Amino acid sequence: MDGESSQLVLPPGSNVRQALEAAGVEVGPLDRSEPTLFAELVGGEQIRVIRVVEEFEVEQNPLSFVSRTLQNESLAAGEQRLIQNGVNGLQESTYRLLYEDGALVSRTLIRETVITAPVEEIIMVGAQSPYSSIPISGRLAFLSAGNAWLLESETGSRRAVVTTGDLDGRVFEISPDRAWLLFTRQSRLGGEINTLWVASLNEDPQQIIDLGVGNIVHYAGWVPGASPARIAFSAVEPSLNPPGWQAKNDLQFITFNDGEVSLPSVALAANQEGFYSWWGSTYAWSPDGEKLAFARPDAVGLVNVNSAELDVQLPLPTFQTGSDWAWMPSLSWSPDGNVLYTVEHAEQQGLEVQEQSPIFNLVAIDVGSGDVSTIAENIGMFAGPVPDPDGGQVAFLRAFTPSQSDISAYELMVVAPSGNMLSLFPPQGAAGLHPQRVAWSPSAENGPMIAFVYQGNLWIANVLSGEAHQVTGDGLVAALSWR
Repeated sequence: MDGESSQLVLPPGSNVRQALEAAGVEVGPLDRSEPTLFAELVGGEQIRVIRVVEEFEVEQNPLSFVSRTLQNESLAAGEQRLIQNGVNGLQESTYRLLYEDGALVSRTLIRETVITAPVEEIIMVGAQSPYSSIPISGRLAFLSAGNAWLLESETGSRRAVVTTGDLDGRVFEISPDRAWLLFTRQSRLGGEINTLWVASLNEDPQQIIDLGVGNIVHYAGWVPGASPARIAFSAVEPSLNPPGWQAKNDLQFITFNDGEVSLPSVALAANQEGFYSWWGSTYAWSPDGEKLAFARPDAVGLVNVNSAELDVQLPLPTFQTGSDWAWMPSLSWSPDGNVLYTVEHAEQQGLEVQEQSPIFNLVAIDVGSGDVSTIAENIGMFAGPVPDPDGGQVAFLRAFTPSQSDISAYELMVVAPSGNMLSLFPPQGAAGLHPQRVAWSPSAENGPMIAFVYQGNLWIANVLSGEAHQVTGDGLVAALSWR
Protein backbone atom coordinates (compact mmCIF):
# COMPACT_ATOMS: atom_id res chain seq x y z
CA MET A 1 0.00 0.00 0.00
CA ASP A 2 1.06 3.61 -0.82
CA GLY A 3 4.14 2.15 -2.60
CA GLU A 4 5.36 0.24 0.47
CA SER A 5 5.30 -3.40 1.53
CA SER A 6 5.46 -5.23 4.87
CA GLN A 7 5.24 -8.83 6.05
CA LEU A 8 3.05 -10.08 8.87
CA VAL A 9 2.57 -13.26 10.87
CA LEU A 10 -1.05 -13.70 12.05
CA PRO A 11 -3.02 -16.26 14.01
CA PRO A 12 -4.84 -18.90 11.95
CA GLY A 13 -8.35 -17.79 10.79
CA SER A 14 -7.46 -14.12 10.44
CA ASN A 15 -9.04 -12.08 7.60
CA VAL A 16 -7.76 -9.22 5.46
CA ARG A 17 -9.24 -6.50 7.72
CA GLN A 18 -7.42 -7.94 10.77
CA ALA A 19 -4.20 -8.08 8.78
CA LEU A 20 -4.45 -4.40 7.84
CA GLU A 21 -5.22 -3.43 11.43
CA ALA A 22 -2.18 -5.40 12.63
CA ALA A 23 -0.04 -3.55 10.08
CA GLY A 24 -1.42 -0.17 11.21
CA VAL A 25 -2.90 0.60 7.81
CA GLU A 26 -5.83 3.03 7.79
CA VAL A 27 -8.48 2.28 5.17
CA GLY A 28 -10.53 5.24 3.92
CA PRO A 29 -14.31 5.04 3.30
CA LEU A 30 -13.78 4.66 -0.47
CA ASP A 31 -10.56 2.59 -0.37
CA ARG A 32 -10.70 -1.06 -1.34
CA SER A 33 -8.48 -4.08 -1.01
CA GLU A 34 -7.60 -7.17 -3.01
CA PRO A 35 -8.69 -9.64 -1.66
CA THR A 36 -11.74 -8.03 0.01
CA LEU A 37 -11.63 -7.07 3.67
CA PHE A 38 -13.57 -10.11 4.87
CA ALA A 39 -11.65 -12.72 2.92
CA GLU A 40 -10.05 -15.35 5.23
CA LEU A 41 -6.29 -15.84 5.01
CA VAL A 42 -4.60 -19.25 4.89
CA GLY A 43 -1.00 -18.09 4.54
CA GLY A 44 1.26 -16.79 1.80
CA GLU A 45 -1.26 -14.28 0.43
CA GLN A 46 -0.35 -10.86 -0.90
CA ILE A 47 -2.77 -8.05 0.06
CA ARG A 48 -3.00 -4.90 -2.05
CA VAL A 49 -4.60 -1.69 -0.69
CA ILE A 50 -5.96 0.60 -3.43
CA ARG A 51 -6.47 4.24 -2.46
CA VAL A 52 -9.69 5.66 -3.96
CA VAL A 53 -10.29 9.41 -4.23
CA GLU A 54 -13.60 11.03 -5.27
CA GLU A 55 -13.84 14.41 -6.99
CA PHE A 56 -16.68 16.38 -8.62
CA GLU A 57 -16.48 18.32 -11.83
CA VAL A 58 -19.04 20.86 -13.06
CA GLU A 59 -19.46 21.77 -16.73
CA GLN A 60 -21.72 24.35 -18.34
CA ASN A 61 -22.94 23.61 -21.85
CA PRO A 62 -25.35 25.39 -24.19
CA LEU A 63 -28.85 24.03 -24.73
CA SER A 64 -29.82 24.41 -28.35
CA PHE A 65 -33.16 26.03 -29.11
CA VAL A 66 -35.73 24.31 -31.30
CA SER A 67 -37.46 25.86 -34.27
CA ARG A 68 -41.25 25.70 -34.57
CA THR A 69 -43.19 26.46 -37.72
CA LEU A 70 -46.77 27.71 -37.59
CA GLN A 71 -49.07 27.89 -40.58
CA ASN A 72 -50.85 31.19 -41.10
CA GLU A 73 -53.60 31.41 -43.66
CA SER A 74 -53.43 35.22 -43.65
CA LEU A 75 -49.92 35.24 -45.18
CA ALA A 76 -49.34 34.58 -48.87
CA ALA A 77 -48.62 30.94 -49.61
CA GLY A 78 -44.90 30.26 -49.15
CA GLU A 79 -44.17 33.55 -47.39
CA GLN A 80 -42.18 33.23 -44.15
CA ARG A 81 -42.04 35.60 -41.21
CA LEU A 82 -39.85 35.30 -38.12
CA ILE A 83 -42.12 35.83 -35.12
CA GLN A 84 -39.66 35.04 -32.33
CA ASN A 85 -35.87 34.72 -32.34
CA GLY A 86 -34.47 31.53 -30.91
CA VAL A 87 -32.05 31.79 -28.00
CA ASN A 88 -29.85 28.98 -26.67
CA GLY A 89 -30.19 28.05 -23.03
CA LEU A 90 -27.56 26.97 -20.52
CA GLN A 91 -27.27 23.61 -18.78
CA GLU A 92 -24.99 22.66 -15.88
CA SER A 93 -23.75 19.07 -15.70
CA THR A 94 -22.11 17.58 -12.59
CA TYR A 95 -19.78 14.58 -12.95
CA ARG A 96 -18.32 12.22 -10.30
CA LEU A 97 -14.68 11.35 -10.92
CA LEU A 98 -13.04 8.33 -9.23
CA TYR A 99 -9.25 7.93 -9.01
CA GLU A 100 -7.56 4.68 -7.94
CA ASP A 101 -3.97 5.14 -6.81
CA GLY A 102 -3.93 8.45 -8.67
CA ALA A 103 -5.27 7.09 -11.97
CA LEU A 104 -8.74 8.14 -13.27
CA VAL A 105 -10.94 5.03 -13.58
CA SER A 106 -14.45 6.48 -14.02
CA ARG A 107 -16.31 9.71 -14.86
CA THR A 108 -20.07 9.48 -14.20
CA LEU A 109 -22.81 12.06 -14.86
CA ILE A 110 -24.83 12.42 -11.62
CA ARG A 111 -26.90 15.59 -12.14
CA GLU A 112 -28.08 17.95 -14.88
CA THR A 113 -29.58 21.36 -14.06
CA VAL A 114 -31.09 23.81 -16.53
CA ILE A 115 -29.72 27.23 -15.62
CA THR A 116 -31.47 29.08 -18.44
CA ALA A 117 -34.21 27.50 -20.55
CA PRO A 118 -33.85 27.92 -24.31
CA VAL A 119 -36.29 30.16 -26.17
CA GLU A 120 -37.72 28.49 -29.23
CA GLU A 121 -37.61 30.06 -32.65
CA ILE A 122 -41.07 30.62 -34.14
CA ILE A 123 -41.46 30.99 -37.88
CA MET A 124 -44.81 31.81 -39.48
CA VAL A 125 -45.34 30.24 -42.91
CA GLY A 126 -48.09 31.40 -45.21
CA ALA A 127 -50.70 28.85 -46.23
CA GLN A 128 -53.43 29.71 -48.66
CA SER A 129 -56.87 29.46 -47.06
CA PRO A 130 -59.43 27.48 -49.05
CA TYR A 131 -62.28 29.24 -47.24
CA SER A 132 -64.07 32.33 -48.52
CA SER A 133 -63.96 35.47 -46.37
CA ILE A 134 -67.11 36.93 -44.84
CA PRO A 135 -67.63 40.33 -43.18
CA ILE A 136 -67.93 40.43 -39.37
CA SER A 137 -68.59 43.11 -36.78
CA GLY A 138 -66.51 43.87 -33.71
CA ARG A 139 -63.37 41.97 -32.80
CA LEU A 140 -63.17 38.19 -32.77
CA ALA A 141 -60.18 36.65 -30.98
CA PHE A 142 -59.37 32.95 -31.08
CA LEU A 143 -56.77 30.67 -29.51
CA SER A 144 -54.88 28.36 -31.87
CA ALA A 145 -51.85 26.21 -31.01
CA GLY A 146 -51.25 28.21 -27.83
CA ASN A 147 -51.27 31.55 -29.67
CA ALA A 148 -53.88 34.34 -29.81
CA TRP A 149 -55.18 35.71 -33.12
CA LEU A 150 -57.55 38.54 -33.95
CA LEU A 151 -60.11 38.96 -36.73
CA GLU A 152 -61.53 42.36 -37.63
CA SER A 153 -63.85 43.49 -40.43
CA GLU A 154 -63.62 40.16 -42.24
CA THR A 155 -62.58 36.59 -41.52
CA GLY A 156 -59.91 36.63 -44.21
CA SER A 157 -57.87 39.28 -42.39
CA ARG A 158 -56.18 38.13 -39.21
CA ARG A 159 -53.16 39.12 -37.20
CA ALA A 160 -51.20 37.68 -34.31
CA VAL A 161 -51.74 39.11 -30.81
CA VAL A 162 -49.69 36.69 -28.65
CA THR A 163 -47.27 34.15 -30.17
CA THR A 164 -45.65 32.60 -27.09
CA GLY A 165 -47.27 29.23 -27.82
CA ASP A 166 -48.18 28.63 -24.16
CA LEU A 167 -51.74 29.98 -23.72
CA ASP A 168 -53.76 27.29 -21.93
CA GLY A 169 -57.29 28.53 -22.73
CA ARG A 170 -58.61 28.53 -19.19
CA VAL A 171 -59.16 32.29 -19.46
CA PHE A 172 -59.60 33.99 -22.84
CA GLU A 173 -61.75 37.13 -22.87
CA ILE A 174 -61.79 40.46 -24.73
CA SER A 175 -62.35 43.51 -22.53
CA PRO A 176 -65.67 45.43 -22.76
CA ASP A 177 -63.91 48.31 -24.56
CA ARG A 178 -62.35 45.83 -27.05
CA ALA A 179 -58.87 47.17 -26.30
CA TRP A 180 -57.38 44.25 -24.33
CA LEU A 181 -57.34 40.47 -24.24
CA LEU A 182 -57.28 38.71 -20.86
CA PHE A 183 -55.68 35.25 -20.95
CA THR A 184 -53.76 32.63 -19.00
CA ARG A 185 -50.38 31.11 -19.85
CA GLN A 186 -48.89 27.84 -18.71
CA SER A 187 -46.32 28.40 -15.98
CA ARG A 188 -42.77 27.10 -16.21
CA LEU A 189 -42.37 27.19 -12.43
CA GLY A 190 -42.92 24.11 -10.31
CA GLY A 191 -45.96 24.35 -8.06
CA GLU A 192 -47.71 26.88 -10.33
CA ILE A 193 -50.39 25.94 -12.86
CA ASN A 194 -50.55 29.13 -14.93
CA THR A 195 -50.29 32.92 -14.83
CA LEU A 196 -52.71 35.70 -15.77
CA TRP A 197 -51.84 38.25 -18.49
CA VAL A 198 -53.35 40.94 -20.71
CA ALA A 199 -52.38 41.88 -24.27
CA SER A 200 -53.35 45.01 -26.15
CA LEU A 201 -55.47 44.47 -29.24
CA ASN A 202 -54.25 47.69 -30.80
CA GLU A 203 -51.20 47.39 -33.02
CA ASP A 204 -49.49 50.56 -31.83
CA PRO A 205 -48.19 50.08 -29.26
CA GLN A 206 -48.41 46.31 -28.86
CA GLN A 207 -48.18 45.39 -25.14
CA ILE A 208 -48.21 42.12 -23.21
CA ILE A 209 -48.42 42.62 -19.44
CA ASP A 210 -48.05 40.13 -16.58
CA LEU A 211 -50.76 40.78 -13.97
CA GLY A 212 -48.75 39.11 -11.22
CA VAL A 213 -51.29 36.45 -10.22
CA GLY A 214 -51.60 32.78 -11.09
CA ASN A 215 -53.22 29.41 -10.49
CA ILE A 216 -56.46 30.44 -12.24
CA VAL A 217 -58.52 27.39 -13.20
CA HIS A 218 -62.21 28.36 -13.27
CA TYR A 219 -62.59 32.11 -13.42
CA ALA A 220 -61.03 35.44 -14.29
CA GLY A 221 -62.92 38.19 -16.07
CA TRP A 222 -63.37 41.90 -16.73
CA VAL A 223 -65.73 43.89 -14.51
CA PRO A 224 -68.10 45.72 -16.92
CA GLY A 225 -68.31 49.49 -16.61
CA ALA A 226 -65.33 49.79 -14.25
CA SER A 227 -63.04 52.78 -14.76
CA PRO A 228 -60.14 52.28 -14.49
CA ALA A 229 -60.47 48.68 -15.68
CA ARG A 230 -60.92 46.01 -13.00
CA ILE A 231 -60.34 42.30 -13.27
CA ALA A 232 -61.90 39.77 -10.91
CA PHE A 233 -60.48 36.29 -10.40
CA SER A 234 -60.67 33.20 -8.23
CA ALA A 235 -57.60 31.07 -7.53
CA VAL A 236 -56.69 27.52 -6.51
CA GLU A 237 -53.88 25.85 -4.61
CA PRO A 238 -51.91 23.37 -6.76
CA SER A 239 -52.03 19.82 -5.45
CA LEU A 240 -50.35 16.52 -6.29
CA ASN A 241 -53.71 14.79 -5.88
CA PRO A 242 -56.38 14.72 -8.62
CA PRO A 243 -57.60 16.94 -10.19
CA GLY A 244 -54.34 18.81 -9.57
CA TRP A 245 -55.68 21.61 -7.38
CA GLN A 246 -57.68 22.52 -4.27
CA ALA A 247 -60.02 25.43 -4.99
CA LYS A 248 -60.01 28.48 -2.73
CA ASN A 249 -63.53 29.58 -3.82
CA ASP A 250 -62.40 33.16 -3.20
CA LEU A 251 -62.91 36.33 -5.23
CA GLN A 252 -60.22 38.96 -5.67
CA PHE A 253 -59.85 42.16 -7.68
CA ILE A 254 -56.96 43.87 -9.39
CA THR A 255 -57.08 47.27 -11.08
CA PHE A 256 -55.49 47.67 -14.49
CA ASN A 257 -54.83 51.24 -15.62
CA ASP A 258 -52.63 52.14 -18.61
CA GLY A 259 -50.32 49.23 -17.91
CA GLU A 260 -50.18 49.84 -14.15
CA VAL A 261 -51.36 46.83 -12.13
CA SER A 262 -52.54 47.08 -8.53
CA LEU A 263 -52.03 44.50 -5.81
CA PRO A 264 -54.99 42.10 -5.39
CA SER A 265 -57.79 43.02 -2.98
CA VAL A 266 -60.00 40.32 -1.47
CA ALA A 267 -63.78 40.52 -1.87
CA LEU A 268 -64.60 36.93 -0.81
CA ALA A 269 -62.22 35.13 1.53
CA ALA A 270 -61.17 31.57 0.75
CA ASN A 271 -63.81 29.09 1.95
CA GLN A 272 -64.93 25.50 1.61
CA GLU A 273 -68.70 26.04 1.55
CA GLY A 274 -70.96 23.66 -0.36
CA PHE A 275 -70.52 20.17 -1.75
CA TYR A 276 -67.46 19.40 -3.90
CA SER A 277 -65.91 22.69 -2.83
CA TRP A 278 -62.50 21.24 -3.72
CA TRP A 279 -63.45 21.56 -7.40
CA GLY A 280 -64.21 25.29 -7.28
CA SER A 281 -66.64 28.07 -8.15
CA THR A 282 -67.14 30.37 -11.11
CA TYR A 283 -68.65 33.83 -11.46
CA ALA A 284 -70.36 36.06 -14.04
CA TRP A 285 -71.02 39.82 -14.06
CA SER A 286 -74.21 41.39 -15.37
CA PRO A 287 -73.57 43.61 -18.44
CA ASP A 288 -73.82 46.79 -16.35
CA GLY A 289 -71.41 45.46 -13.72
CA GLU A 290 -73.99 45.90 -10.94
CA LYS A 291 -74.71 42.23 -10.20
CA LEU A 292 -72.44 39.25 -9.75
CA ALA A 293 -73.64 35.66 -10.05
CA PHE A 294 -71.86 32.58 -8.76
CA ALA A 295 -72.09 28.90 -9.61
CA ARG A 296 -70.74 25.90 -7.80
CA PRO A 297 -71.57 22.16 -8.05
CA ASP A 298 -74.51 22.46 -5.64
CA ALA A 299 -75.98 25.94 -6.24
CA VAL A 300 -76.43 29.03 -8.39
CA GLY A 301 -76.97 32.45 -6.86
CA LEU A 302 -75.87 36.04 -6.39
CA VAL A 303 -72.87 37.52 -4.60
CA ASN A 304 -73.27 40.54 -2.34
CA VAL A 305 -69.77 41.94 -2.78
CA ASN A 306 -70.23 44.60 -0.09
CA SER A 307 -71.22 42.16 2.64
CA ALA A 308 -69.26 39.19 1.21
CA GLU A 309 -72.36 37.01 1.38
CA LEU A 310 -73.84 34.48 -1.05
CA ASP A 311 -77.56 34.42 -1.86
CA VAL A 312 -78.51 30.99 -3.21
CA GLN A 313 -81.21 31.32 -5.88
CA LEU A 314 -81.19 27.77 -7.24
CA PRO A 315 -80.06 24.87 -5.00
CA LEU A 316 -78.98 21.81 -6.99
CA PRO A 317 -78.39 18.13 -6.23
CA THR A 318 -74.66 17.66 -6.86
CA PHE A 319 -74.05 15.40 -9.81
CA GLN A 320 -72.06 12.25 -8.98
CA THR A 321 -69.52 11.94 -11.76
CA GLY A 322 -67.83 8.88 -10.28
CA SER A 323 -64.47 10.42 -11.16
CA ASP A 324 -62.04 13.15 -10.06
CA TRP A 325 -64.03 16.01 -11.65
CA ALA A 326 -67.22 17.78 -10.65
CA TRP A 327 -70.00 19.20 -12.82
CA MET A 328 -70.65 22.91 -12.42
CA PRO A 329 -73.51 24.87 -14.08
CA SER A 330 -72.62 27.57 -16.61
CA LEU A 331 -73.77 31.19 -16.21
CA SER A 332 -74.88 33.91 -18.62
CA TRP A 333 -76.80 37.17 -18.15
CA SER A 334 -79.50 38.74 -20.29
CA PRO A 335 -78.45 42.11 -21.79
CA ASP A 336 -80.66 44.03 -19.32
CA GLY A 337 -79.17 42.20 -16.32
CA ASN A 338 -82.57 40.99 -15.06
CA VAL A 339 -82.37 37.33 -16.07
CA LEU A 340 -79.70 34.76 -15.36
CA TYR A 341 -79.50 31.78 -17.71
CA THR A 342 -78.07 28.55 -16.40
CA VAL A 343 -78.40 24.76 -16.44
CA GLU A 344 -80.38 23.02 -13.71
CA HIS A 345 -79.56 19.50 -12.56
CA ALA A 346 -83.12 18.21 -12.17
CA GLU A 347 -84.45 15.24 -10.26
CA GLN A 348 -85.66 12.13 -12.06
CA GLN A 349 -88.89 10.63 -10.81
CA GLY A 350 -88.43 7.22 -9.17
CA LEU A 351 -84.65 7.46 -8.96
CA GLU A 352 -83.37 6.45 -5.54
CA VAL A 353 -80.18 8.55 -5.66
CA GLN A 354 -81.05 11.91 -7.22
CA GLU A 355 -77.39 12.89 -7.43
CA GLN A 356 -77.19 10.35 -10.30
CA SER A 357 -80.04 11.89 -12.27
CA PRO A 358 -79.12 12.35 -15.98
CA ILE A 359 -81.64 15.18 -16.46
CA PHE A 360 -80.37 18.73 -17.08
CA ASN A 361 -82.68 21.58 -18.05
CA LEU A 362 -82.05 25.02 -19.51
CA VAL A 363 -83.59 27.54 -17.11
CA ALA A 364 -83.92 31.30 -16.63
CA ILE A 365 -83.81 32.90 -13.18
CA ASP A 366 -85.57 36.24 -12.64
CA VAL A 367 -83.09 37.71 -10.18
CA GLY A 368 -85.64 40.25 -8.95
CA SER A 369 -88.35 37.79 -7.96
CA GLY A 370 -86.25 34.64 -7.75
CA ASP A 371 -88.66 32.83 -10.08
CA VAL A 372 -87.15 30.00 -12.12
CA SER A 373 -88.66 29.11 -15.52
CA THR A 374 -87.66 26.17 -17.71
CA ILE A 375 -86.79 27.00 -21.32
CA ALA A 376 -85.77 23.55 -22.59
CA GLU A 377 -85.81 20.17 -20.85
CA ASN A 378 -83.26 17.35 -20.87
CA ILE A 379 -80.66 19.11 -22.99
CA GLY A 380 -77.43 17.87 -21.35
CA MET A 381 -75.07 19.07 -18.64
CA PHE A 382 -72.83 21.13 -20.95
CA ALA A 383 -75.55 23.24 -22.59
CA GLY A 384 -73.75 26.57 -21.93
CA PRO A 385 -76.60 29.00 -22.75
CA VAL A 386 -75.66 32.42 -24.20
CA PRO A 387 -78.28 35.10 -25.08
CA ASP A 388 -77.78 37.34 -28.11
CA PRO A 389 -76.85 41.03 -27.55
CA ASP A 390 -80.46 42.07 -28.14
CA GLY A 391 -81.79 39.50 -25.67
CA GLY A 392 -84.30 38.03 -28.06
CA GLN A 393 -82.72 34.62 -28.61
CA VAL A 394 -80.64 32.18 -26.60
CA ALA A 395 -78.03 29.88 -28.11
CA PHE A 396 -77.19 26.64 -26.32
CA LEU A 397 -75.85 23.15 -26.94
CA ARG A 398 -78.15 20.12 -26.82
CA ALA A 399 -76.74 16.63 -26.25
CA PHE A 400 -77.30 13.98 -28.90
CA THR A 401 -77.56 11.48 -26.03
CA PRO A 402 -79.01 13.34 -23.00
CA SER A 403 -78.83 10.26 -20.77
CA GLN A 404 -75.02 10.26 -21.22
CA SER A 405 -74.43 13.96 -21.71
CA ASP A 406 -71.04 13.84 -20.00
CA ILE A 407 -69.60 11.94 -22.99
CA SER A 408 -72.13 12.87 -25.68
CA ALA A 409 -71.55 15.11 -28.69
CA TYR A 410 -73.78 18.19 -28.96
CA GLU A 411 -75.70 20.23 -31.53
CA LEU A 412 -75.95 24.03 -31.60
CA MET A 413 -79.49 25.23 -30.90
CA VAL A 414 -81.18 28.64 -30.88
CA VAL A 415 -84.42 29.26 -28.99
CA ALA A 416 -86.60 32.31 -29.71
CA PRO A 417 -88.75 34.15 -27.12
CA SER A 418 -91.76 32.33 -28.58
CA GLY A 419 -90.20 29.04 -27.58
CA ASN A 420 -89.51 27.91 -31.13
CA MET A 421 -86.18 26.08 -31.45
CA LEU A 422 -83.80 25.94 -34.38
CA SER A 423 -81.08 23.33 -34.82
CA LEU A 424 -78.34 25.44 -36.40
CA PHE A 425 -75.33 23.11 -36.57
CA PRO A 426 -74.09 20.49 -37.47
CA PRO A 427 -75.94 19.26 -40.56
CA GLN A 428 -77.95 16.11 -40.10
CA GLY A 429 -75.75 13.03 -39.98
CA ALA A 430 -72.53 14.93 -39.26
CA ALA A 431 -70.42 14.58 -36.12
CA GLY A 432 -71.42 16.78 -33.20
CA LEU A 433 -69.70 19.57 -31.30
CA HIS A 434 -67.60 19.22 -28.18
CA PRO A 435 -68.80 21.11 -25.05
CA GLN A 436 -67.87 24.79 -25.22
CA ARG A 437 -69.15 28.32 -24.76
CA VAL A 438 -70.23 29.81 -28.10
CA ALA A 439 -70.19 33.56 -28.85
CA TRP A 440 -72.68 35.85 -30.56
CA SER A 441 -71.59 38.63 -32.90
CA PRO A 442 -71.72 41.98 -31.03
CA SER A 443 -74.17 43.39 -33.60
CA ALA A 444 -76.55 42.08 -36.25
CA GLU A 445 -75.06 44.37 -38.89
CA ASN A 446 -74.21 41.38 -41.10
CA GLY A 447 -76.98 39.26 -39.66
CA PRO A 448 -76.98 37.62 -36.20
CA MET A 449 -73.99 35.28 -36.13
CA ILE A 450 -72.63 32.70 -33.72
CA ALA A 451 -68.98 31.67 -33.57
CA PHE A 452 -68.02 28.22 -32.33
CA VAL A 453 -65.28 25.59 -32.53
CA TYR A 454 -65.93 22.48 -34.60
CA GLN A 455 -63.36 19.71 -35.02
CA GLY A 456 -60.63 22.09 -33.91
CA ASN A 457 -61.54 24.86 -36.37
CA LEU A 458 -63.30 28.21 -36.03
CA TRP A 459 -66.74 28.34 -37.63
CA ILE A 460 -69.34 31.12 -37.90
CA ALA A 461 -73.03 30.43 -38.51
CA ASN A 462 -75.66 32.95 -39.64
CA VAL A 463 -78.80 32.41 -37.58
CA LEU A 464 -81.18 33.88 -40.21
CA SER A 465 -79.86 32.06 -43.27
CA GLY A 466 -78.65 28.96 -41.45
CA GLU A 467 -75.40 29.07 -43.43
CA ALA A 468 -72.19 28.04 -41.66
CA HIS A 469 -68.72 29.19 -42.77
CA GLN A 470 -65.45 27.52 -41.85
CA VAL A 471 -62.83 30.16 -40.98
CA THR A 472 -59.68 28.16 -40.11
CA GLY A 473 -58.33 24.84 -41.28
CA ASP A 474 -55.42 23.92 -39.03
CA GLY A 475 -57.55 22.02 -36.50
CA LEU A 476 -55.84 23.69 -33.52
CA VAL A 477 -58.45 26.23 -32.30
CA ALA A 478 -59.35 25.80 -28.62
CA ALA A 479 -61.13 28.98 -27.44
CA LEU A 480 -62.68 32.23 -28.69
CA SER A 481 -64.06 35.58 -27.57
CA TRP A 482 -66.18 38.03 -29.60
CA ARG A 483 -67.03 41.63 -28.72
